[in-house]
Amino acid sequence: MKNYINELSEQLKQVETLLIKTEKRLESNKVDNGKKVRISYKKGGYQYYLENEEGKREYVKTKDLEVIRKILQKDYDKTVHDKLLTLRYRIYRFIKIYDMDAIGRVYDKLPEAKKMLVKPIVQTDEEYIKSWLEKHKSNMNTYPEQGMYLTEKGENVRSKSEKILADLFSKYEIPYSYEPQFKFDDGSVMFPDFALLNTRTRETIYWEHFGIITDGEYATRTLSKLNAYEKNGLEVGRNLLYSMESESIPLDIKQIEKKIKHHLL
Repeated sequence: MKNYINELSEQLKQVETLLIKTEKRLESNKVDNGKKVRISYKKGGYQYYLENEEGKREYVKTKDLEVIRKILQKDYDKTVHDKLLTLRYRIYRFIKIYDMDAIGRVYDKLPEAKKMLVKPIVQTDEEYIKSWLEKHKSNMNTYPEQGMYLTEKGENVRSKSEKILADLFSKYEIPYSYEPQFKFDDGSVMFPDFALLNTRTRETIYWEHFGIITDGEYATRTLSKLNAYEKNGLEVGRNLLYSMESESIPLDIKQIEKKIKHHLL
C-alpha cells in the first residue's frame, strides 16, 4: 500500500504558507470592524449598512464602500485563518500517528518458522521487488550491438552515460531493469533504456537517455519516441523521465540526482 507521509508533509507546508499569507493580510488591514455589515437587495441592486451594538443601522453610500470592502475582507481572512489553524493541527496530529508501515511490520516480526507458512496481506518490499523484476525483464532489446560498459551490478550497457545512470540507480538502491520491453496499445514494442521502481509508492517509472541531441535526425527520432510514449500512457515528468547530452553539453549529474531524489525516493 502506498505511504502518503510525503504528500501529507507537503500539504502541511502549503497550509503553513497560507497561514503566513492570511496573517500578513490581517495585519495590513487596519479597519475597525466593531460594526457589522448588513446587506439588503432593493431595486435590482445591493445596499450596504453598518450596524452598531445597539442594532442601529447606518446606510453606506457607494462612494464610501471601501470601508465595507475592508470589513468584509477582514472577516473573510479571519475565518480562513481559523480554518487553516484547525487544518494544520489536524494534519500535524494525523502525521504523528500515521504509520502505514505497521502493516508490513506485523509480518516482518514473525519468527521464520511462521513466515514459511503465512502469506502476508501486503507483499514485503523484497517480494514486490522480486516480482517486479520478473515482470520487467532486462536486456529485451535484440539489437545486435553488444554493450561495452560494465556497471557496478555486473551488467553490460551500450554507453558510458548509461553506465553512469545505472550506477547512480544502484547508489540510491533503486531497483531497475535495463532495456525492458514496453508494449504499445497497437501491439508494437519499444525498449526504453531503463525501467525503475519507486519502492515507496510502488510505481514504475521509465527513463530514456538521449545522447546526441544536436544531431537533427536523432532529435527528430527522439521527439517521435516521446510522442509515442505519451500516446501510450507515459507522461514526461510523471512516469517518464529523461536525460540528455551532446558533444558540447555534458551529462548533468546533479540534475539527474535531483530527478532521482524527487521521483524515485
